[in-house]
Amino acid sequence: MALDIPKIQSYLREHNLDGWLLADFHGYNRIAMNFLNVTGHITRRMFYLIPADGEPICLVNPIEGNLYKHLPGQLRPCFGYKKVEAALAEILKGKKRIAMEYSPLGRLPYIGMVDAGTIEMVSEHVAEIVSSADIFAEFEARLSVEQIALHKQAAEKVLLIKNQAFEFVTESLKCKNSITEYDIVRFVLRKFEENNMETDHAPICGVDGNAGNPHYEAIKGESAEIKYGQLLLLDLWAKLKKPKAVFADITWMAFCGKKEEIPQRLSDIFSTVAQARDAAVECLKSNFGKKPLYGADADDACRNVISQTQYARNFTHRTGHSIGIDIHGVGPNIDNLETEDRRILQSGHLFSIEPGIYLDDCGFRTEIDLLMTENGPEITTLPLQTEITALF
Repeated sequence: MALDIPKIQSYLREHNLDGWLLADFHGYNRIAMNFLNVTGHITRRMFYLIPADGEPICLVNPIEGNLYKHLPGQLRPCFGYKKVEAALAEILKGKKRIAMEYSPLGRLPYIGMVDAGTIEMVSEHVAEIVSSADIFAEFEARLSVEQIALHKQAAEKVLLIKNQAFEFVTESLKCKNSITEYDIVRFVLRKFEENNMETDHAPICGVDGNAGNPHYEAIKGESAEIKYGQLLLLDLWAKLKKPKAVFADITWMAFCGKKEEIPQRLSDIFSTVAQARDAAVECLKSNFGKKPLYGADADDACRNVISQTQYARNFTHRTGHSIGIDIHGVGPNIDNLETEDRRILQSGHLFSIEPGIYLDDCGFRTEIDLLMTENGPEITTLPLQTEITALF
């Protein structure tokens, strides 16, 4: 996708920014490199300045000039740290307020991709450096119409594969065949392949106490056997094997038995988690069009439900994460716990809502995907799970 420099410059002027300076060394600023579509053997320092007015300028070592020749603007070969620093001072002359991949106080580390030394160097020439978090949210995290369609196709498939995985558990237990968490993981991965899908990591399948580990990993030869009467958590995410495809990510809870056999304690805890999920959604729906929407506020609404129970200490992660071509996208997260995310949620932003309660003997999570549209928030992974799914 070509950079829309005029649109970026209009955004910079609107927000009283003199420019956006994308800086990298060795590909460490991966969000900038992805945004600029720079690939290959990256080993040298680079600066790409998009001014509010005028032509962009790229300072790059001549050894790697070919990697950046597709970028709009001037390509200025420059080598030797003294010459690079002098050239940087020249292009920043007169600039007072610029954006960089910087996170004040480290509150939003996903965007803090530029090292402190580089920030210090740039600070010698400009009065103020602000975070580029909202710029990425505006120009990188908002999905296109085509990407939204690809996401919804992926959502349909992961929901179907979830059902197939639960049926596999049911049939195995009915036939008294030994089945483990790892077997379910392999089953889901095979279904991804059959549906021309890909993922970045194996799904999470955990029973009872293993479900109480939010990032539990079922390992061959070490995972637990799935038995009748157990609680089961299944978290799966994947996208279509197509360019610019977007992930779908869901978590469902099941009970390996009949509905009437589900212990009341388990039903009650799941109900709390589901209410917390729905509170986050309602926070966004009820405030849409009335005021700016922030992931931090939706996280607060979700967390407030659980904090009023005895399980306040057992909801140990953010409410949700941005979703894009990577399972953890560059857009706003639903978070006011691990980070303070006050990037404005905009049309085209996709993210998960996934509260959880994690105990020693069991764990619960319910996860949906939510898309911001021009008409408000849309759940793209319906149906909602309203109670634990009985497999018999």
